[in-house]
Amino acid sequence: MRGKVVGLVAGAALLASVGIANAKGPVQLTDGQLDKITAGDSASILASSTQLLNTLVATSTNTVVTLNAFTTNTLNFFNAFSAFTP
Repeated sequence: MRGKVVGLVAGAALLASVGIANAKGPVQLTDGQLDKITAGDSASILASSTQLLNTLVATSTNTVVTLNAFTTNTLNFFNAFSAFTP
């Protein structure tokens, strides 16, 4: 029981220290501040992200094909033993 109380007090202290309990509304930016925001719209970032995504997809596809072949070969191996009658 004491552990639950300590956990509850620690959680409340954490929330208070982070400021979640006293959260305010959204921040309003000025026109000058909005002019400086680019949101990562660089073409080089997009190109490198696309290349990375294509590499990950190709790697995942190759892994799935390899695992399917391995599983099929393993099943064939064990099925050969189960069909064997001395």
